[in-house]
Amino acid sequence: MTKQRIKLPAAPAITTRDEAEAVMNQLALTANNRRKFITRLDAEKLAVEEKYAANIAACDADIKAKSEILRAWAEANPEAFGKKKSVDFAAGTLGFRTGTPKLKLLAHWTWDKVLAAIEARAFNFVRTTPEVDKEAIITFYASATDKPAVEAKVLTPIGVKVVQDESFYVEPNLTDTEVQS
Repeated sequence: MTKQRIKLPAAPAITTRDEAEAVMNQLALTANNRRKFITRLDAEKLAVEEKYAANIAACDADIKAKSEILRAWAEANPEAFGKKKSVDFAAGTLGFRTGTPKLKLLAHWTWDKVLAAIEARAFNFVRTTPEVDKEAIITFYASATDKPAVEAKVLTPIGVKVVQDESFYVEPNLTDTEVQS
């Protein structure tokens, strides 16, 4: 699928508050229409999903049952695999995949006990990852009464500054009633 650029027409210059009010009114009307279309689209999607849900569920149940039958056959007939982990059929392949290694706790063990045992034996299996606590710096700065001093004595020497972007927004009132024109 290729992306297509939509070239917007040049926006007319607004010079008065009344003109801005009229444009905001048009924007709210368009946003309300968009919301109505999305609601209709969602309803139609739901109707289509409900129409096929029973058939899909039946297929899923049948696939699961047949997969279990094939698994039982594969486990009972390891000679069919030879040295391979899979068997090819005309309609597909079945086999066993080896998962990625993972750790599992022994009976009566917890991860805290494992950590203590590792530390007691001085194994190098404990990870320490230092990272900047950005939230703590922002909280410290926000609670400061003399922000310029904090910037000069604390933030600048460690190579950071606290910034807040300001962005423009338009938030139309989305209602079920018609917007005045």
